[in-house]
Amino acid sequence: MKEAKLYFPHKLNNLIKLPSLFDNRVEIISPGCLPDGLTVESIKLGSAVVRNPFIANFCAKTMPYRGLGSGIIRALQEEPNIKFINEPVGMQFISVINRIADEGVNEGEGINEGINELESLILTFLKKKPGAKGYEIAEYIQKGAATTERYLKSLKDKELIEYKGSRKTGGYYKK
Repeated sequence: MKEAKLYFPHKLNNLIKLPSLFDNRVEIISPGCLPDGLTVESIKLGSAVVRNPFIANFCAKTMPYRGLGSGIIRALQEEPNIKFINEPVGMQFISVINRIADEGVNEGEGINEGINELESLILTFLKKKPGAKGYEIAEYIQKGAATTERYLKSLKDKELIEYKGSRKTGGYYKK
C-alpha cells in the first residue's frame, strides 16, 4: 500500500483500493502490472526492476527497507501459500492470501460460541504462531496494547489460551 501511494499520489481515489476481506481470503490489488521481463515466478525468486530510481532512493532512506526485491520473498516466508496474479489487461497486480478457518471459531458453534471477530483473529494467529508475545498479537490485529490485553484476558478467562513461561521470555498459546 505504501509503495502504491508513492507511485500514484495524484490518482489515489481512482487507483488504490483497500484490501478486500472475504471469509476465506484477503485480496490486495495494486495498480499496474509487472514490468516487461518480470514474471510471477521470477519475483518469487527475488528478481526486481526499479521503475523509478528517485522513488526507490527516497524509500530506501525514509521507510523501513530491507533490500530491493526482498518483499515478496519475506511475504512468502511468512505465508507460503500467497497467490500472485499479474493482470496486464486490467493493469493490476493482485495478491491473494488465504485466511485460516479454525474449526468452531468461524462457525460460531461448540466451545468457541461467543467468540468475537478479534478473539477469533487472535486464536487463528496463535494457531499459526504459538508462543507469540503480546506486542506481536497487537501488531497482527492492529490494535493498541491495552485493547489487545483486554482481548487476551477474555480468551484466558474462557480458557481458550494460556500464557506459558516467564514474563520476559514466555508467550501465548492456544489450548
